[in-house]
Amino acid sequence: MTRRARWLVAGWAALIVLAVLTMPRGSYQPGRLLAAHAGFDAQCAGCHRPWHGADNGRCIACHGDFAANNPHGGYYVFDDKEGLIAGRRLVTFKDNLSCLSCHGEHRGRNADVRVQAAFACTWCHKHPTIDAVSKHRGDNLARHESASQMFARPFNHLQHRLLMGLQADNFPNGFDCATCHQVTPVVPGAADKMTIAWRPCAFCHASPQVPSLALSAALGKSPAALPYSGVVRTLHINAVFNHSRGHLQTPCAQCHLKVSESARPGDANSLLISQCFTCHAHQEAAPHARPRQAARPGSGSAFAAAFRGAAIAGETHRVVACGQCHWFHIHGALPILDFTRPALKQPPGGRAGGEFAPWGIGTIAIVIVGLCGIAYTMFLPAMEEHHAAVMETAPQRIVKTPVLDDTYQTSIKGLYIVGEMGGTASINLAMRSGRQVIEAIAENFKHSAAPPQSGVYDVLIVGCGPAGLGATATAKAHGLNYVTLERMTPASTLRTYPRAKFVQATPIDILEYGSFFLEGDTTREDLVREWEKIISQARLVIQDREEVVAVQPTDGCFTVRTAQGHQFKARCVVLAIGLRGHPRRLNVAGEVPGRVHYQLIEPDDFRNQRILVVGGGNAGAEVTQALAAAHLGNQVSYSIRDAVLSKVTHENAEKVIALQRSGAITLYPATEVREIRAKTVVLQPTTGLSAEGRAAADRVIELENDVVFAMLGAELPIRFLESIGIRMEVKHR
Repeated sequence: MTRRARWLVAGWAALIVLAVLTMPRGSYQPGRLLAAHAGFDAQCAGCHRPWHGADNGRCIACHGDFAANNPHGGYYVFDDKEGLIAGRRLVTFKDNLSCLSCHGEHRGRNADVRVQAAFACTWCHKHPTIDAVSKHRGDNLARHESASQMFARPFNHLQHRLLMGLQADNFPNGFDCATCHQVTPVVPGAADKMTIAWRPCAFCHASPQVPSLALSAALGKSPAALPYSGVVRTLHINAVFNHSRGHLQTPCAQCHLKVSESARPGDANSLLISQCFTCHAHQEAAPHARPRQAARPGSGSAFAAAFRGAAIAGETHRVVACGQCHWFHIHGALPILDFTRPALKQPPGGRAGGEFAPWGIGTIAIVIVGLCGIAYTMFLPAMEEHHAAVMETAPQRIVKTPVLDDTYQTSIKGLYIVGEMGGTASINLAMRSGRQVIEAIAENFKHSAAPPQSGVYDVLIVGCGPAGLGATATAKAHGLNYVTLERMTPASTLRTYPRAKFVQATPIDILEYGSFFLEGDTTREDLVREWEKIISQARLVIQDREEVVAVQPTDGCFTVRTAQGHQFKARCVVLAIGLRGHPRRLNVAGEVPGRVHYQLIEPDDFRNQRILVVGGGNAGAEVTQALAAAHLGNQVSYSIRDAVLSKVTHENAEKVIALQRSGAITLYPATEVREIRAKTVVLQPTTGLSAEGRAAADRVIELENDVVFAMLGAELPIRFLESIGIRMEVKHR
C-alpha cells in the first residue's frame, strides 16, 4: 500500500470514529446547566452558533456589553506583549478573548463560575511562584484611580498639613487622617462607608457654600459631616479591598505612604500605597505545604498576621489563591459589575432554533481540513536549515518625538529641529535638512514686514554636526546674520565614530564650498579632515565650548542662554544637537563612569580584558565583532534581551553567530543586566518570556568582567525640549 493510500485509509477511519462519538447528545451537552441558565436547557442555539462553539456574541445578547468595566473585555489575544500563552489554547471571538475561555458551562446547578474562572487565572498570568508576578514583588503599589474631586478647588493635603501644624490648639493630634475622614468598618464585599467631618473644616471655612468648596446648599451652613461615599470610585490594584475592621486597626499612613505630600488628587503621592503582602501571606513556606486552591471570595482566611511593624521571622506562609484577592465580575473598593443589565430568562427570539445542533457535521469538516493540511505538510520536502534574522519583530519602544511640519518647524513659530533629533540620521540627509531649513527661513524673511533689530541675530544654530554645518554654510551663503554655538568643538560627533564606520552613499552640494563626497569605507580621520576643510574654506564662524541650557521665546524673538553665562537673541533658532550626547543607560546598581561605556571609539584601547556587550541592535553586534578581534586577546560576552538576533541586519547576525560557533564570543540570549559589581556582572532572564523560554533561561548568571559596553541607543532630550514648550507626540520607534 502506498503512502498516500495509507493516509486516506487512516483519515477515513478517524472520520468514522469521530462521527460515531459526536452523534450522541451527551457529546455536545455533557451535564446540566447552571441554575441561572436553566431556561436554556435543550436550546443549544441560545449560546452556540451552528458550526461554531459558544462565543461572546451570544453572551452579550443576554448580559449586555462588558468591555467598559471588565479588564478582560476587548483583550486582543494576538498582541505580541499580552497575547496567548504558549501551550495553552484559549477560545477567541473576533481575535478577542472569549468568555468561554474561563467561564464554562454544563457543570451542574451548584457550580460557582467565579471559583471556576479563578482556576483559569494561571493560564494567562502564568508563574511558577507568586514571587514571579511583578505587582506582588514591588516594594510599593499604586492605586489605579483617585477619588473624584468634590470641591471647586482641588484638595491639597500638603497645604492642609502645614496649616494644621500652625494651629496646634485646634489640631492637637497634628495631621491625622482620622481627624477629617470618618470611615465605618464594613464586611468584605460591601460598599465602603465614608464621610468627611465638617468640624475641622469649619476652623477655616465659614460654610460648605464658600467659593473654594462650592458644595450643595442642601448641606446647610454647619453640617455634621460631608457625604463622601457617593463621590468615591477608587480601584485598589484591581483587587478586593474594603476598609474592614481589621484594616482600620492599622494607622492610615501605614498604607497611604505619602498622602501627606500630595498636592492634588490623582498625583503620584496620593496613589502610592504600601505593599499589601506586608500583612497578607502570599508564598508557600515549605515544599510540603498544601497545594494552592481557588477559594470562594470572602471565605477562609488569607492573612498571615496583622501588621506588627515588620515581617515576623519564621512566620508560616500560605499561598493565597488568585480568586481570594481578584474576584471575577466584581473588583475594586466599590462593586463594579461587568454587565450593564440583568441577564434574560430566555434566549433572544424565544425558542427559535429548537434542539437541532449539527455539531457533528461541523467537527467532521474541521477534521477533514486538518487532515488535508497534515498530509500536505508531510509530502513537502524538508526545509534546509538556514539562519535569517527576522526584522521588525521585536517590541517597539514608544518614545516622545517633537511635532514638526514639512519645514522642520516645531509647534513654536520660528523654532526648528533638524538632523538626527528631527528624524534624519544619515549624514547626507542631515546636511540636506540643515540646508533646507535655512532656505525656508530666508524665504520667510523675504515676506516678513518685521525689520531686523539691533543686537538680534537672524538665526541662531545650535550644534555643528552634519545638520548644523549644512545650516551654517547655507546661512552664510544667503547673507543672514547668524551665530552657531557648539557644545564642544566642530565635528566632535564625528570624532566619536568607530574607525571605518563612515560610508557616504551620495554626494551633497554645500554652498560656499562645492560638492562633498567620500566614496566607500572611509576612516574617521579622513572624515574629520574633510569637515575642517569645509569650515576653513567656507570661512564659517563657529563659537565652540558654548553649551545651550535654555531657549525662551520673548517679544517676537528668542533668548538663548548658555552654561558659560552668555546670552544671545535671535529671530529664529535651529536645534541641530543630535542624540549622541544622550545615550540610553542600563539604570542598574554599579553603573558608574569608567566601568560602563556607551560608545566604542578605538577598539585597540581594549586588550586582554573581560568585556560584556549589552544591546541587541546593530550597534551592539558591531561593537562585539570589533572587540572580539583575535589580535586584541579579549574575552567577549554578548547579552541580548530577545531570544534571537531580531533587530540586526542579516550580515551582522551571521557574523555574530559565526563568532559564537568558533568560541570567540559567548552569547547570552534572553538576558538583561541586573547588577554591576567590582569584578563581575550579574545577568538575569528577561521578563515576559514564554513558559518554554523561561524554563531554558531561568537562572542568574554572574560573569567575571572588567568593562561593560551598553549599546542601547540614545534618548531624545525630552526634558530640554519640553522646558522650551515644544509640543511632543508619542510614536513607535
